[in-house]
Amino acid sequence: MTRRFAGTFFAIFLAAVCFFLPISAEESLPEGFSELSEMAPADDRGLLEDGFFSGDLEMTGRAVEQMMSPTRLFSLVRTLTERSAIDAIGLLATLCGLLLVAAVLTALSRTFASSALSGAVRFGTTVAIFAAILSYQYRALIEVQACLARLSALMGAMIPIAGSVWAMGGNVGTASAGTGVLYAFLTLTEHGLAKSVIPVCSFGMASALCSAISPEPILRGISSAIKKIYTFSLGLVMTLLLFSLSTTTALSSAADGMAARTAKLVSATVIPTVGGSVGETLRTVAASVQYLKGVVGYGGILLVLLLTLPVVLSLIATRLVFLLAGGVAEMLGCDSEAKLLSELGGIFGCMLAVAAMSGVMFILALTIFVKSTVAIG
Repeated sequence: MTRRFAGTFFAIFLAAVCFFLPISAEESLPEGFSELSEMAPADDRGLLEDGFFSGDLEMTGRAVEQMMSPTRLFSLVRTLTERSAIDAIGLLATLCGLLLVAAVLTALSRTFASSALSGAVRFGTTVAIFAAILSYQYRALIEVQACLARLSALMGAMIPIAGSVWAMGGNVGTASAGTGVLYAFLTLTEHGLAKSVIPVCSFGMASALCSAISPEPILRGISSAIKKIYTFSLGLVMTLLLFSLSTTTALSSAADGMAARTAKLVSATVIPTVGGSVGETLRTVAASVQYLKGVVGYGGILLVLLLTLPVVLSLIATRLVFLLAGGVAEMLGCDSEAKLLSELGGIFGCMLAVAAMSGVMFILALTIFVKSTVAIG
């Protein structure tokens, strides 16, 4: 009698949950998703489809589906690339002009056959080019730091939403384990990358100027070693975190799924009629929750792209400018200027690695969230 009473109570409770859960899943998104609009830059919100932050699941789902189409994604990348190309062309024109002046002054100094004068001209032109680039470097560092701050704010708001959707699908263990690893991601970005990128890149900029002016290669070797160690450590830590998230999510999802199947088996065994209806209802709920996970997860991926792509494309364009300007400097015979541009291009490569790895890390984390199995299905 006790077993039958407990099975009856469990079946009634499970059926009640199943009848109420699809209503909330089909009508609206989890609380807090609409507030994510504040995380996107004001200038870039117009790139999203109308209804993206409506709060209605169906409208947001259609907006996410339209945004995920290849045509729409290519249009987004083209718009952001054109925006970055304008600043890059201006920088290239400035550098080419300064290199022409440097080539003329270097040629004039050689006519006097004075090593002291040639050294002074080389020092002056190198410092002038560095001063012209300094504002771009500083602005790029601020943009990378702001990008990391916005990514941290976005994921800080997304983690509770992801946890509630996990729990809604019966993945209580996955919600606990997955959100714990995601908070580790957030800590790394917020307190590790955001605070370390400026000191590392600033030291690289200073050593680039010193190595371009001085013939001694000591500082250049130290700068190169620091950049390699920094990017390698960053990649290693992110790989470990992603491995931990994927394995933890897979194991927790399997455990939650086994528990849910056991509960359905018990309800079907104790009360066959009610248990069968509960199983059908749970499959309907699972489909609703899976759709909700897709909308929330892919919507978060689009927001990560919107925050990361402008900075990444700007850094790529600027690095290409340094490569082109370095080639022009070598053609004009400006060796120290070419060395400086090459070193500064490496600094931009380091900033690019930080911004790109952060975005890719959160995109993969959200993809794992979307692909995790709903336990009640």
